[in-house]
Amino acid sequence: MVDSNWLKDIESDFGPAILGVRESAPGEPEITVSRDRAHELLTRLHSLPGGAFDHLADLTAYDEKSEALRFKVVYALISMERKKRCNVIVPITELAASSEGVRTIVDLWPGANWLERETYDMYGIHFEGHPDLRRMLMPEAFQGHPLRKDFDVFYRQNFPEAVEEESTFDPFGSTIVSGKE
Repeated sequence: MVDSNWLKDIESDFGPAILGVRESAPGEPEITVSRDRAHELLTRLHSLPGGAFDHLADLTAYDEKSEALRFKVVYALISMERKKRCNVIVPITELAASSEGVRTIVDLWPGANWLERETYDMYGIHFEGHPDLRRMLMPEAFQGHPLRKDFDVFYRQNFPEAVEEESTFDPFGSTIVSGKE
């Protein structure tokens, strides 16, 4: 386990809101925190004395369909001063993902704007307070979220009159090979 005073202080201060701490790599903590205290923890890490985690390297999610807390929002942070990484994971239910979701961190890291939009577009996870939460990779009329495990990749959607001649959006460019010949 990472032997750092700052990490022990966080575990102590956040108490039961910290759902787990482990090393994702030697010396690099991974903190799992409840949705309701996630923004507070990220704010603390962003301004941590002695070497803040001032760089948001990535923000994404993954889907564990079989679990009650189905979605995990992952924040990959880097402290340039400490030369360390820290991952923060926020587990949320499917219902929470599509309604209140998690609070935006655009106020802490402005670059999170597009990362949150991408996560919303691919997983349908809402970011409360986001200044412009809308699709950025899929067309606005697209139904569903393609990185969810229950998304049907063989379903084709017809859209209202498109500017192009083809009105069926096929994100794979008709490259799916079926077993039928």
